[in-house]
Amino acid sequence: MRILSNAFFAQAEIVQPDRWDLGPLELVFLSDAPAPAADRPPYSHLLNSYAISQWNQGASAGFARDGEALEILKAQIPSLERRKNPNIIMVPERADGLTELDVMLASLLPDSALAKWKLPRLRASMGLMLVGHHELDSNFAARTRAAFSDLIWHKLSPQSRSRRAAFSANSSLRILAGDPTFWMHRLYRLCLAWREDFFTEVDEAAEPGWKPLEILRQNFFESIPEEDREKFKVRRPLRGGELWDENDEVDRSEVLDAAISGGGTLESLDPVVEVLNTHRCHDDFAARHSWIKEDFERSFYSKRAKLKVDLVETIDDAPVWGSLDNEGYEHALFRDVLSFLDVREKRLVLALRSGRTVSDIASTQGLSGHASISRKIKALKQKVRRLIN
Repeated sequence: MRILSNAFFAQAEIVQPDRWDLGPLELVFLSDAPAPAADRPPYSHLLNSYAISQWNQGASAGFARDGEALEILKAQIPSLERRKNPNIIMVPERADGLTELDVMLASLLPDSALAKWKLPRLRASMGLMLVGHHELDSNFAARTRAAFSDLIWHKLSPQSRSRRAAFSANSSLRILAGDPTFWMHRLYRLCLAWREDFFTEVDEAAEPGWKPLEILRQNFFESIPEEDREKFKVRRPLRGGELWDENDEVDRSEVLDAAISGGGTLESLDPVVEVLNTHRCHDDFAARHSWIKEDFERSFYSKRAKLKVDLVETIDDAPVWGSLDNEGYEHALFRDVLSFLDVREKRLVLALRSGRTVSDIASTQGLSGHASISRKIKALKQKVRRLIN
């Protein structure tokens, strides 16, 4: 994955340090196909590409993105200026579904997968502008996503008997492995974090024509309200370079491992994968016979087997949407309320939501009476009422 330094375009860049406290990364897929010539103003396609490039380059600036880019992109996303999450990245998408994020997935495939699916090994760019990749055939995205799904499946379920064909297409593990936008989101989020961690600022001594940083900082702060100045800082642009070497097998493997473990930036998927691999049910398996299905049934129907069901519910923190989609992310009341609760309160909400009674909840916690649980529910109701009001 290649990163182009903003030093090619500006002498300084703005940073909003608390931007990740305001919301998760959102990937917005935008059509890269220009409208018919009669329906668009001259050079509108070039202006749109310029706006996307400027917008993505300013990811670290949060709400202090380029104003001209914002005005251009508002034509496709009218609500962009009103959104409360600054961590939005635009992903140009060709009519056949190809994006630069597909190129990123292909760059992580092993040589054997590239040969099997007849894919070239290319270097992706964090700018996501498909520069130099428009010649890729119309099936490149579909083949890449299928190949990457195979690769992730073997990462998530490496046992020799856990062949993907043995599992139902609706099983949670297959859905997780086969969701390309989910993995695009996690990988790009890691790229944004690694950019901040791995690259230093450009040495201003090597650029004698640049203005002093203090002057640039003063010019920026004078252009925004005084109460907002403490929210931003101004620095020299970070250097560009490579986040990983797509030709290095060890490098590729470490990136994939980080996508699963979270790499210290995202929540790890290991606990989820462990639950999916160790707490299977009949619906997880395909109708066809398989050794792993036979092992499961032998264990399930054993007289000495003790079945314990774990309820696991996750809240989506990886929104990926298109410019024409219905935007419900900021209006998901249940998720918004849940985010204010601690772990014990969340478990109580999920238990009540699944229809369990107070006595059931008390018994699972080893309590002889339900008075303690009733008090907790009463306090929880009061807390939720205050949040909603």
